[in-house]
Amino acid sequence: MQNTEYLELVETSGDREKNYARVVDRYYELVTPMCRDVWSDSFHLAWFTEGQQLPEAQSALQRWLADRGGFAAGDALLDVGCGIGGPAAAIAEYTGADVTGVNICGHQVRVARAMNRTGDVGRRLTFVEADAMALPFAPAAFDGAFSIEALCYTPDKDRAYAEVAKVLKGGGAFVGVDWFCADDLSDADYERWVEPMCRAFAIPRLIPFGAVEGHLEAAGFEVESVSRYSDHGDIEPNWRLCAANSASAAGGNGSDTPTESFETLLQASVPALRDACREGKVIMGCWVAHRRG
Repeated sequence: MQNTEYLELVETSGDREKNYARVVDRYYELVTPMCRDVWSDSFHLAWFTEGQQLPEAQSALQRWLADRGGFAAGDALLDVGCGIGGPAAAIAEYTGADVTGVNICGHQVRVARAMNRTGDVGRRLTFVEADAMALPFAPAAFDGAFSIEALCYTPDKDRAYAEVAKVLKGGGAFVGVDWFCADDLSDADYERWVEPMCRAFAIPRLIPFGAVEGHLEAAGFEVESVSRYSDHGDIEPNWRLCAANSASAAGGNGSDTPTESFETLLQASVPALRDACREGKVIMGCWVAHRRG
């Protein structure tokens, strides 16, 4: 996909929803080298405690998810939206579980497979190119599942959550963190605060934070807890790190340098997300749930 075509396909939420597979694949093909410069192998935000650096904060979030999920050695886990596999490898090492990561972005799956993780952890990792809304696994194939800032990219969250429920065993934990919009936003507020961020990050549309429990329950989960990143720590350090990420867009990404228009869009992404979060219009949230039955 040419960058001019990409820019046309992200123009409206309807365009991003209709073409989400192509849009997300192209977006992450463009930004993955830049993200690795700032985020290493884990492409996600975090909450911070005093004195923590980014790798420590990311590790703490990943371990929080693993602990809340009760993941243990020998479990078969599913990472829904695995990026290039950093969190999957970290959770596999921390818990002793086998982790299968799925990602709709073929470029990132190829990067994850090529990272040559060796030893016991490497043998317990599998990466599959797949859509979270059509998971290619048998029912009850996994003991647990997690997702880190990824399901916001799916146009139909109900369908994605239901797919995760389908492939989990009864009682299996589904834990995750994601981006949501505030409850009861007017159309005008959504267009002002949320839509620019979604367009810049290639996200179709966010669902309200207050609705996530209902969506999970409708998919077949018993919800243990829903919380915000800010309930666990400070989110402000993210914005300095994200600024470094978007600024690096000016340097391009080697063999496939984004156009000036794409650079402009990417550089606008961090201020849009930061301002929407500070105004309480976008919420970074967490859930802990278990498959009924």
